[in-house]
Amino acid sequence: MASHSRSSARQRRVGTGLAFAGLLLVAIATLTPVRDPRGAALLTPLTCLVCGPEGGADIAGNLLLFLPLAVGLRLAGVTWGRTVVACGLLSLTVELLQLGVVPGRDASLSDILSNTTSAAIGATIGGGLPAAIRPGRSLAIRLLASGIAAILTLLVLSAWMLSPDMPKGTLLSRWAHVAPGTDVFGGRVRAVTLNGLSMPGDGAPPDSAALRRRLAGGAFSLQADVVSGPPTRDRLWIYMFRVPSGGALTLSQRGRAAGLTVPARALRYRLWAPLLTLPNAFPAAPGAPVRLTAVAQGGRIQLASSYRGQEWSVALAISPADGWVTVVPLLLEAGTGIRWITAVCLFGLFLPIGYWARAVGGLTAIAAAAAALAAGLGALPAAMGFPPAHWSEWAAGLAGTAAGWALYRPAAYLEGRCALPSASESSSP
Repeated sequence: MASHSRSSARQRRVGTGLAFAGLLLVAIATLTPVRDPRGAALLTPLTCLVCGPEGGADIAGNLLLFLPLAVGLRLAGVTWGRTVVACGLLSLTVELLQLGVVPGRDASLSDILSNTTSAAIGATIGGGLPAAIRPGRSLAIRLLASGIAAILTLLVLSAWMLSPDMPKGTLLSRWAHVAPGTDVFGGRVRAVTLNGLSMPGDGAPPDSAALRRRLAGGAFSLQADVVSGPPTRDRLWIYMFRVPSGGALTLSQRGRAAGLTVPARALRYRLWAPLLTLPNAFPAAPGAPVRLTAVAQGGRIQLASSYRGQEWSVALAISPADGWVTVVPLLLEAGTGIRWITAVCLFGLFLPIGYWARAVGGLTAIAAAAAALAAGLGALPAAMGFPPAHWSEWAAGLAGTAAGWALYRPAAYLEGRCALPSASESSSP
């Protein structure tokens, strides 16, 4: 009985710490003021369910936002129902603050529903977490199999969303200086060519069918000659090759950096499309001629800039594991820094695989974990037309699996000294 009490107390302390961290995450993510030069927050209907051109990304982010808080509350001993109600009321409070207090934030029914759903998912996970940390062999086999299936499904979905695609609708070519607004480039566009064809300042491009086929296949060559404007605080678009419902291929500027948004299937679901950023693409002073060039082929994209005898470039091979960029608008602001964010995600995904493989034990479990790595990082990119996985992805997957394998022994030691409560005790509502 004493060991059970110590275990319950330790679980409550861990849960309380996780809940506090989750609450802090919610506060930072939802109550930090943001710049809104276009006044988009004021235009968002309160009753909308998928709000704005990135509404799908907002819903996906909200489904993740309340997970740590809900898991922490369940581990701290709060029932499933009270956890969901508390998180729902917190979400309502946040929306009211966004509506009247926090500048630049948009409040909507969609946020409340998706945040509450996130809490329900987190509460369910939190209830079953103690049993998953110290499973019996039969449960470990099920957890290992379901974990591998979940990772492969997630990677397939990510690859599908990142695959090249062109939205339906009439293709339009637009230069920034012929489209007045608050989000347009402060310099001047002089000429734009796409796949060797001269693009009009505002109108239908020549040979639209051929251009659509090339871009839908992930291949294009874009060149824009511009006169630089001043460095900008917000992201301003320079050139768009788009359809009436939204952008597809876009050149933009933020600060002195140039951005290249490439067309992907994610746009159809109101998610973010991949954005490659090139620092120092523009001079500090306005009025300088700048040539921007962008090339894409076979999942590899490159963005380059030249001015005053200087040349800058950045390149990236898109990976099925980069799907987080469709949800989190950090995108590729650090150029190839995306590789390290992707590596952290893969480390976290494969850590429980190693843990449950050790719980199962034997060569079969090791082979299953290795097969998951080979399928997700080797076979999947080749099957879906992506470049081979970067070495950092293999290193992260292996490191996560090895870390999970190594963590099982300390968990067993702690179990021997101070047993965790049973699944039924931990998950009772």
